[in-house]
Amino acid sequence: MASSETIRGYIELLRPHNLFVSAITTLVGYSVVSKLQDGSIVGFDYLIASTIVVLIAAAGYVINDYYDIETDKISKPWRPIVRGSVKPEHARYFAYLLFILGITVALLSSLLIGLFALISGLLVHEYSRWIKKTGFIGNIAVSIESAATILFGGFFAAVYHGAYVPLIVLIPTIYAFLFVLGREIVKGIEDVEGDKQANIYTLAVTVGPHRAAIIATIILAIVVLISPLPWMAGIYNVLYLIFAAGVDLSIIVSILLLGRGKTLNELIEASRKARSLLKIGFLMGGLAFLLGII
Repeated sequence: MASSETIRGYIELLRPHNLFVSAITTLVGYSVVSKLQDGSIVGFDYLIASTIVVLIAAAGYVINDYYDIETDKISKPWRPIVRGSVKPEHARYFAYLLFILGITVALLSSLLIGLFALISGLLVHEYSRWIKKTGFIGNIAVSIESAATILFGGFFAAVYHGAYVPLIVLIPTIYAFLFVLGREIVKGIEDVEGDKQANIYTLAVTVGPHRAAIIATIILAIVVLISPLPWMAGIYNVLYLIFAAGVDLSIIVSILLLGRGKTLNELIEASRKARSLLKIGFLMGGLAFLLGII
């Protein structure tokens, strides 16, 4: 029988709060298509779509910790595998089980949805195994994967309704891509010391933490500038603007935090705070797109 510490370790590997965000972003894409097709926001089939996304995302988080053992020993020694709560090989088997379950549910839904899930699962796995070590390309890959949950939600709803995926779904998808890309660069600053030891060539490693902070600032500033566009497109209401303003605030505060990091240690600490703040902002962004379409 597994100990309470082992169970706790597995739960931490899954990152439940991130899985909740994945389910929300899936609904963002789903709700746009569903609203345009029959006026509804959510249907029973959304539960299937979110289950697929959550299983693939969970598998990705677990396999990421498996491949990040050496890095986490330096920068995140509290992670479950490093502290010994979960054995590395058990974490790997658990990840593969989640991948198989997610792809199987997708294939049972339709061949096209199964293919989407398979490609997504491969990208998630290969990102953890080697793509992340390429630096900025790795940041782009994880940003695509994060934004793809929105696209998947819209794609799933379109298949269910027998419709085409409307271009309007690309608006929240692009918004999420840029937001996550900025946040990934910030995360690279936080992990810069561990990434150097593990030869992971993030922007913080290749161009330096302070230059990486400038690049992250530019990308996040673009997110603020384009935030009114979904409302201007005519499909989102004033609730979108209210919650989007909260997202913009989280970004602006994060940018200010990064700007105050003069020394390396100060910048690393600032990036840690900014990363947490941007996670809240990302969730608020999901709520903006959801409540804004009601």
